[in-house]
Amino acid sequence: MSKRLKHREKQFPFRENWRLTAYYAGTNKVAKIITGQNLIVTAGKNMVGDMLIDAAAQWDTGLTYCALGSDNTAPAVGQTQLVNEGGGGAMRKTITSKTRVINEIALSTFFTAAQSTLAIKEAAIFGSSTAGAAVNSGVMFSRWLVSFDNSGALYDITIDYVLTIG
Repeated sequence: MSKRLKHREKQFPFRENWRLTAYYAGTNKVAKIITGQNLIVTAGKNMVGDMLIDAAAQWDTGLTYCALGSDNTAPAVGQTQLVNEGGGGAMRKTITSKTRVINEIALSTFFTAAQSTLAIKEAAIFGSSTAGAAVNSGVMFSRWLVSFDNSGALYDITIDYVLTIG
């Protein structure tokens, strides 16, 4: 008599967290820290698969840009860009720092007060060689809502994004 082995597959989850740190402009003095979780959109999940099999040369760059926007529409898996990348390309920056420790990657993007002059309501991470300084360029990996008013340009902003795999 054969025994049937029970096999339970584990999912390959991604856990992602973000942190917005506002510093009084031109200083290292923290004014406010806001944290939360975000949504990896369908295009972002597809991007991971394409990067793993090197589907095209455009995937050799990884995640490269962070953008800020001014719309508070709830994140949805089908979204491919910020709802309102407020302020245009000025609100989109190359990711400043990228690190990986075991199964966790950390991305950090610094915006001066002059580069983040808006009531920030949404943010996103973009990748692919098609991502650039232009609004809505590249493939959106993840999007989240945040509420921080920097319309008076009083604060330098750092966006930290941490992705844990597994």
